[in-house]
Amino acid sequence: MTWATPVKWRPPNTAYEMILSPTTAKPHPADVYSLGKTLWVLATGQAWPPEGHRPVGTRGFEIGDFRPLPRSRDLDQEVDLMTRLHPEERPSKAQAARDLADWQALGTGPAVLDVSQARSQLRQKLRAEIAEQDTAEQNKDLAYAAVRRLQELTAPLNKALKDLYPRTQVDSMTDELTQNTVRSLRPGQRVIFRWQRCTVVAPFDRLSSTTLRMSRSLELLDNGLIVLNLLLLVSPKATMGNYFNWQSGDRAAAVGSIEAEKMIEDAVGELSGALKQGIDVFVEHLPDPASG
Repeated sequence: MTWATPVKWRPPNTAYEMILSPTTAKPHPADVYSLGKTLWVLATGQAWPPEGHRPVGTRGFEIGDFRPLPRSRDLDQEVDLMTRLHPEERPSKAQAARDLADWQALGTGPAVLDVSQARSQLRQKLRAEIAEQDTAEQNKDLAYAAVRRLQELTAPLNKALKDLYPRTQVDSMTDELTQNTVRSLRPGQRVIFRWQRCTVVAPFDRLSSTTLRMSRSLELLDNGLIVLNLLLLVSPKATMGNYFNWQSGDRAAAVGSIEAEKMIEDAVGELSGALKQGIDVFVEHLPDPASG
């Protein structure tokens, strides 16, 4: 592996384009970036600003988290705009100057309830709870991304079943067998997000007719694990027993990890292999025309 040449350290208030190409970067947007960082330092009383873009709403790094200034949220929004990574997304110097001048005049209209100080105290008292809620929301976003990846990988399998039988029901959310079968059983862990789908091939309405089910389930647990369950079942429609049964079993990995990506890819690869066998069994057990 070849390592890049170390870049000379620059203060965290330096725009990234000035580090990459100081001779060609436009100076005015870079000045706005540095001013935004300096504004954050002056408003919070800290020695240095955080590196990179300082987006509004970042827990623990908003101006009100350090000082309960009136209308601090408006300053956070201005710092957000001024520290955007793309120079063209930052306000001009003139716009920034107008915004800061207007900020000083805010609040001269109708009286408003200023909760800046109470908000700072509340965040201090609820720091652990807010951090836990933020982590849960971030994990849900990662779990949705895992679902999208699972859907992407199983799309060819759904297409194959649709080609096999045009009236195949793809991605049903109401299949009771799926809901009861492909759920994780992990005592003590709370499921905070669950996604389940089932693709059903059922050519006949008779209760004893052969049905093929391809079920997928992905759950996010409160400990940050995602649990994957895949099922392929060929069986009579509404009777006990089956002709073919393949399950991936509970597979778990940390949400958002490369291990989770590999887990999904491996499981869908195995499902793809099992599906070929399952289709053969399904066709074999379909009733002959002479049987009615």
